Amino acid sequence: MTENDLQLLKASIDKIVKIICSDGETLLARVHAVSDEDEDVIYDLLSTTMEFHNEKRDEEPAYLIAFRDIERVEPLRP
Repeated sequence: MTENDLQLLKASIDKIVKIICSDGETLLARVHAVSDEDEDVIYDLLSTTMEFHNEKRDEEPAYLIAFRDIERVEPLRP
């Protein structure tokens, strides 16, 4: 993840972004919080290319992903 990706995440609180993970998974996520201190992002999972990794137990669970697991971030075009 680059500094530009981090800035995009910070600017996307309560917005939807595409997160491409280092393991190949692609997420559509609504960003809730970005922590420089903990180096992670809290988000709602809207969709994923690897459902089995994110078994849903609640109707709208929040997830956490570490910066090190993010390859890049893309804004969603309206």
